[in-house]
Amino acid sequence: MKNFIILTIAAITLVFAGQQITPAAQAEFPGLEQQQSFFKTVTPSEAFNLIKNRQDILLVDVRGKDELYEGYIEGSIFMPLWDIIKGVQRPPQDKPILLICAVGGRSLALGKLMSQNGWNEIYNLKGGISAWKDADLPLKY
Repeated sequence: MKNFIILTIAAITLVFAGQQITPAAQAEFPGLEQQQSFFKTVTPSEAFNLIKNRQDILLVDVRGKDELYEGYIEGSIFMPLWDIIKGVQRPPQDKPILLICAVGGRSLALGKLMSQNGWNEIYNLKGGISAWKDADLPLKY
């Protein structure tokens, strides 16, 4: 499992490496400057309140298909991490996003990289679906 996490973080880093806006691009396209990004890890109860109070938040579940039997948060969109890494799917950059995985590691690594590469408002579910379940919060199956 430890090797899987290390490989996942390395792969995410490779995909997002070099995608920041360069000074040359900023000079050529005024107004392209990066906005201030926001990244925060939230507890399950904080995430629940965020979902309840922010109608514009997009819930992105980055787990693999084989992990969905554990349940999912209602309203979440399934975007496997490897699909994001390969560029098959791409979360929108103009919406606040709550990233969800099994225990919070993959979503943490992805969220940090996204916030450094043009996504403006990213949240990570601390402890993932496992902590959500432990907090006895609602899941769909």
